[in-house]
Amino acid sequence: MYVIIKIFNIWINFLFKKKYFLEFFLTLIFSFSFSFLFRRFLFLVESWDHSLGVFNDPLFFLDPINLSQPIFIITYFSFFFYIFYHLNEPIKLINLIQIIVILLSFRIVSLYFIRLDADPNMIVLQDPILNLFVYQINPQTGLYNCHDLFFSGHTANLFLLSILYTNKKLKYFFLILTFIVGTCLILQRAHYSIDVVFAPFFSILALVLHRKIKNIR
Repeated sequence: MYVIIKIFNIWINFLFKKKYFLEFFLTLIFSFSFSFLFRRFLFLVESWDHSLGVFNDPLFFLDPINLSQPIFIITYFSFFFYIFYHLNEPIKLINLIQIIVILLSFRIVSLYFIRLDADPNMIVLQDPILNLFVYQINPQTGLYNCHDLFFSGHTANLFLLSILYTNKKLKYFFLILTFIVGTCLILQRAHYSIDVVFAPFFSILALVLHRKIKNIR
């Protein structure tokens, strides 16, 4: 109970400062708005001509395995753990949301220019949360989004969480979980290996860009 009261007071003191309250409010409004736009954008992605075709992935030498459940568990465990671990540091949670928005903007650009077709043996990810709030069913195929490929959002977000930790043990632990999820995505053929391998570079780029924007302010 003491911990809850302490965290509550930290947030109250934080939000009573006009500068932080404004940043918190604008971050939430912008992130929700941008998420809605990203959802609409993914619908367009499904309707495009995927001119680059199917990538002949050298790592697709096994039959695809449905690993949606472990991917779901690890992904949301990582997010919720990061949130609870940093509940007493509001600015870190706000920064996380802001960096994820930057990552989403990178995904919009990369998906626009790198129009890969899905592997014909892909097993579509079953994620009840993303399916409810982000993904949409393609009326032609009856499936949720299949072409949001380059780069992997799961890998990029999990890698971002891991490098944001200052505790080295947690950093390495979540880096291992990121590697596991990336491997699962490839084994399921939900993403190509290039989608997974390049994702961390975009995470680093988003983090660097966010810090530069913060310093400018």
